[in-house]
Amino acid sequence: SLASLSWWHRRDLPNWLPWISTFALGLIIFQGVLGGLTVTELLRFDIVTAHLGTALLFFSTLIVIGTLLTPYQGTGSVGKLPWLSLTAVIFVYLQSLLGGLVASRWAVHQCFGASELCTVMNSHIAGVVPATVATVAVVVIASRTPALHPVLRQLANLAASLVVLQILLGVATFRLRLQVELLTICHQAVGAALLGVLVGFTVFALRDRTSVECQSQ
Repeated sequence: SLASLSWWHRRDLPNWLPWISTFALGLIIFQGVLGGLTVTELLRFDIVTAHLGTALLFFSTLIVIGTLLTPYQGTGSVGKLPWLSLTAVIFVYLQSLLGGLVASRWAVHQCFGASELCTVMNSHIAGVVPATVATVAVVVIASRTPALHPVLRQLANLAASLVVLQILLGVATFRLRLQVELLTICHQAVGAALLGVLVGFTVFALRDRTSVECQSQ
């Protein structure tokens, strides 16, 4: 519906909207194909991970559309925050994929039970560092940036809360060796929420920077 309506009303909408809506539709179709393969291939780990990655990419695309359509007037104080938050987005996305790989391959059980797939598990544990450092850097710099737009400040505060919650859930999930399904689901859901917040922050920050540059010209 989004893609068809955006093309139907394209004369009254931003030029980019029909194209990004079509991209989102393509992701949904690809996601459906991967979903079918996930069932027919009996939850093969690479397909499950690709299924997760596509879902997160679709979710991020919707966040981008929403933030681009939201009225926003930049203050011109973002500095390097757009690129720093984009880095955090990439790290969190990759970390989410590693988490899906750990879950789909039962890497925690395999490592502790048979000393197999420990590299996969350790990669996810090590991936916590860059994702957390990048997110915390965004939060700290945002808190120290004067005249930062209230929306960006709120998103930064939300990201701080989510990253703390995500670490706590990750530790609990690891200690319980993924035995509590609800805890594992919450861990993945909070990770997706953190990704969405960072994507929104990045888009708003880029709009802030772009709007000020256009005004200066």
